[in-house]
Amino acid sequence: MDRRALLAAAPAAWLAACAAPRNGGSEVQVFVAGATKSAFERLLTDYERASGDRLVASYDTVGALRDRVTGGARPDMVLLSSAAIDALQKAGLTSASQRRTLGIVSAGLAVRRGAAVPDIATVDGLRHALLAAKSIAYADPARGATSGAHFARTVDALGLRETLAPRITVLPFGIDVIDGVATGRFELGASQSSEIVPNPGVQYVGALPAPHALATVYEAAVIAGSARGAALLRYLGEPEARRSIEASGLRPVNA
Repeated sequence: MDRRALLAAAPAAWLAACAAPRNGGSEVQVFVAGATKSAFERLLTDYERASGDRLVASYDTVGALRDRVTGGARPDMVLLSSAAIDALQKAGLTSASQRRTLGIVSAGLAVRRGAAVPDIATVDGLRHALLAAKSIAYADPARGATSGAHFARTVDALGLRETLAPRITVLPFGIDVIDGVATGRFELGASQSSEIVPNPGVQYVGALPAPHALATVYEAAVIAGSARGAALLRYLGEPEARRSIEASGLRPVNA
């Protein structure tokens, strides 16, 4: 049975048959939103070893990557929010059969590891934590950052914009925010749980409390019927791949 037939027949058998790298593998172009960066990087080496192909990632915010695809870019796969992939499906760039749920991430806060962890289980607790912080960072809503846009709305809803403005820094990406918290540049960082949990330099404080909570489903989707993208999509359903995804901070939808 040739490699293509193995690929179509059974992902597990394909992985076993492809355990050794092969020469002349293809480049698989993947657009990766920040919230799925850690999950993607956990999968990269195993997939490349199994398939012989090379994964080439473009990282950006959900909105920026969605707009690149609707504007004509044709990666083999995208890892974006369900809402963004809905838009791509509506535009005829993917289909229901070419999508796979990765998991749910929550908008939350991070502090530097070893620092005191505030209690944000209630709105009053969140308000107190924000007012007590000497510096706060979040990702740029203008670049299409899901968590950044939501956190900016939360600050406004709490009536704290004017008070917190001198202490707030807006950075391009959520990962920049969390790296800044890890190095002590910022006391408090707002981002997605999947950008916070994998970083050993920070502690995940927790998700924002209701009514300011935000849980976002992220998915993988094949673009324009790419065969390379379809192979990667099948791999993402393998048990080992699922364990890596969950370890990155994306929790199962049915959990």
